[in-house]
Amino acid sequence: MPPPVAQQDFSDHCRSCASDLRDALRSLYDGIGADISKPQEVSRQFKLNKNLTWKIAKVLQTNDALEAVPLIPGSEGMEILLGAMSGAGASAAAVQAVRTKLAAFEHMVEAHVGDRATLELLMDGMSRGGKALEVSRKLAFRGNSGIWGVQARARSMMQFLAPNREQPDRLDLALVGGLHDIRRLRPVQGWPLFRFYRYGSAGAGLSQPRAMQPIEPPSREDEPHLIMRSFCSPPGAEVRSVQSEIDVSHELVDGPIGQRGSVSFVFGMLERAVHPRYADPAAATTEFGEMGALITMPVELVEIDILVHRDLINGFVPELVVYGRPHGNSQADPSTRENYRLPIDEPIMRIDPARDGFNSDILPDQPRLVKTVCERSGWDAREFTGFRVVVPYPPMPSTVMVRYALPRAPGR
Repeated sequence: MPPPVAQQDFSDHCRSCASDLRDALRSLYDGIGADISKPQEVSRQFKLNKNLTWKIAKVLQTNDALEAVPLIPGSEGMEILLGAMSGAGASAAAVQAVRTKLAAFEHMVEAHVGDRATLELLMDGMSRGGKALEVSRKLAFRGNSGIWGVQARARSMMQFLAPNREQPDRLDLALVGGLHDIRRLRPVQGWPLFRFYRYGSAGAGLSQPRAMQPIEPPSREDEPHLIMRSFCSPPGAEVRSVQSEIDVSHELVDGPIGQRGSVSFVFGMLERAVHPRYADPAAATTEFGEMGALITMPVELVEIDILVHRDLINGFVPELVVYGRPHGNSQADPSTRENYRLPIDEPIMRIDPARDGFNSDILPDQPRLVKTVCERSGWDAREFTGFRVVVPYPPMPSTVMVRYALPRAPGR
């Protein structure tokens, strides 16, 4: 005797029910001469809604029955289909087979998850690659925008890696972060944007003080810490800076609601010889280099660019990881953060700035930004290879991170 429905494995049970329903629908279509590859023709032939016949066509053409689950019409839509095909001569047995398999599918849904709305969220979490959590992420962006009253079109991070000239076992690093086209949906005061360690403080995971140089020198004494004013808009856009002994936090101040108050902020810093070039076998924390964009407000897109000097490119393989931050902005322990890794994956594209430029559809100023960083740092952009990843609707709060294994030191 099979176990109760709720005790069966959901994936196997769902796939089986969806497959049985798909087979019954195929028999129905075959018996009446309906072409599953031509949903518009089926719509005209049987006087059915085009969206309904399109969904059925997708259900019938998927290789994996689980992929078809979100597209299976509800009982009302299915009865419209069955009524039209029955009236056009479909056999009673074929129509009843579809009803029976649909009833079994609905019973499975009720037993495992309760309703179709919850099923859609569950299936969203089971998807992989760029489609992973796509529905949920879009819903979260809209919902969080309304709840918190603020949103941004894009979050950007750019990292340059190059060996230090005087200490070749150490790395020079330039880091540029931005929030672009921030819009207030209601009066907002004090929303956190960026946080930087102050000059002379060690920072997380570093044993020596950080000597962070601004990429753009401040135009006045009261400029926010590390701001790149020529990349901000409007030019006079202001943030509120909150200082502590070890860091400086920049916060959004109140302003006009909607598009009229749209603002963009870019901050950048350069560090020399602070980070290790090679992995330390005795310390698991220095096996990887990483750079993450902290998502602290609803954003439509996050774009991460890493430019790697040619002396470092051999064996450089970047990987995208996205970590949820259930504890808010507190730093996750590296030993436990894998528990919060989200099933989000996007391709990392390789770009040659010397040949392809560094254009971005999301960030039009990116070529000028690369040029500015290289000029300030004394680097030649032609000596770098770029890597880019774009993640739509990143969850909030989370860290969208690109990490890469550090090589072993020569002779080890």
